[in-house]
Amino acid sequence: MTITVQWGRFLVASVAGSILVLALYMIWQMTPFVAAMSVGYPARPPAEAKPLVPFLFAASLIQLVVFCYLYLRVYPRRGLANAIWWGAWAGLFMVIPDGQFFVGTPNMGWGLLALQMGAGIVTAILLMIFFQLAYRPKDERWAPAPTDWRRFLIFGGLGAVLVFVLDISFHQHLAQVLFDEYPAHDFPRRPPDEAVSLLPWLFVTYLVQLSLFCFLFVRIYPRRGMGSAIWFGAWLGLWVVIPNMEFFVGLDKFTWHMLAIQVPEGMSLTIMLMIFFEWAYRPKPRRAGLAAAA
Repeated sequence: MTITVQWGRFLVASVAGSILVLALYMIWQMTPFVAAMSVGYPARPPAEAKPLVPFLFAASLIQLVVFCYLYLRVYPRRGLANAIWWGAWAGLFMVIPDGQFFVGTPNMGWGLLALQMGAGIVTAILLMIFFQLAYRPKDERWAPAPTDWRRFLIFGGLGAVLVFVLDISFHQHLAQVLFDEYPAHDFPRRPPDEAVSLLPWLFVTYLVQLSLFCFLFVRIYPRRGMGSAIWFGAWLGLWVVIPNMEFFVGLDKFTWHMLAIQVPEGMSLTIMLMIFFEWAYRPKPRRAGLAAAA
């Protein structure tokens, strides 16, 4: 499947929209209401966080520009309604890592989590409204590939369970054997009894996130194939772990060493997920209606 992208206009619209919503998000983060909700949160001291702001800006900018690009790959009919809907459900997909970090972060309540996730989804919707109006993407003739929902739910769910087990095992056992100072000895962690009680919530976040990951593969790569599955697992896997980079800037005692372990580990898991999903689901390529508008 090919899509038509006017790269000059796309980059101007997506970058400008990303900068605008990032500025609004930063202003929101500095309000007294958010500060009151964040009492007790183990934030990185301002003197340490300030030099990392350029890294945070670059990571967030890439995240949002790719978000706009994914919209063009998922929807052949581009209108304001589809843009808003994409901002809502894919915005949830983008902020699910907040729910995963919540499980391990001490003094972080459900209210703060809801605030973070809600603000992230609103940011995504505002970005897509701006992008749709500024870029005005054209409709195209290709049609999304059909989904065998019964097989998809079975094997997408099984893939999520597989990644959940592997990821928990890695962070709880294997990483501490392979690497020194993982996590850092003074890294803030939620008490074990609290963290264990939140495991059902953690599992739900994996199930939703990774099922949506598989759904995007079905929509973006209608001809599928193991090569496409591995490539998708790699590049979208890198995009999915960008929130780790954002938490790295804001969370105290989060080291470069920890981040350098988490990013390739997350990408490896998404590649494994896509290998399993492509092998098990065996989606049939749709050969009709895939031609892009000339």
